[in-house]
Amino acid sequence: MNTGTRYRVEEGRSCIDLKVKHPRQLFDTRDPAPFRERDLDADAVEYLFAAAQEIPRKRPLAVVVQILEKPEPLLAPDVIAEAVRGHFIYEGEQVERRLREHVRRGQMFLGVGLTVLVIFLTLAEFTSSLPAGHLREILREGLVITG
Repeated sequence: MNTGTRYRVEEGRSCIDLKVKHPRQLFDTRDPAPFRERDLDADAVEYLFAAAQEIPRKRPLAVVVQILEKPEPLLAPDVIAEAVRGHFIYEGEQVERRLREHVRRGQMFLGVGLTVLVIFLTLAEFTSSLPAGHLREILREGLVITG
């Protein structure tokens, strides 16, 4: 089955294969936290994001980590899987938080902008009470344009 990508498909999921010599290569070595709570290595994250972007959005993904050397002490596969899953869940939550903040800020700026527009258009309408002449028209047009 050709998915239009270079990634293999198993059980309806596109598989992103990641081969490492040791599990430590998956994690940011500057982070002292245990594996389940560690940040993933920036290069690994970049590779996974780039690979995921090549795969159709509606197709489920699987990340397959192949460890070439036996780790000491032996890490259970579910510990590594949970660390990878936890990292991307955390990143997803951060993206959602930033998006909510961005939308909130946009709504605030929209409210301020509409308020300023209404004020300037109202002031432009009040210029009709001024004596007729070029100054009144210039002032009115200036308020409309400023609004």
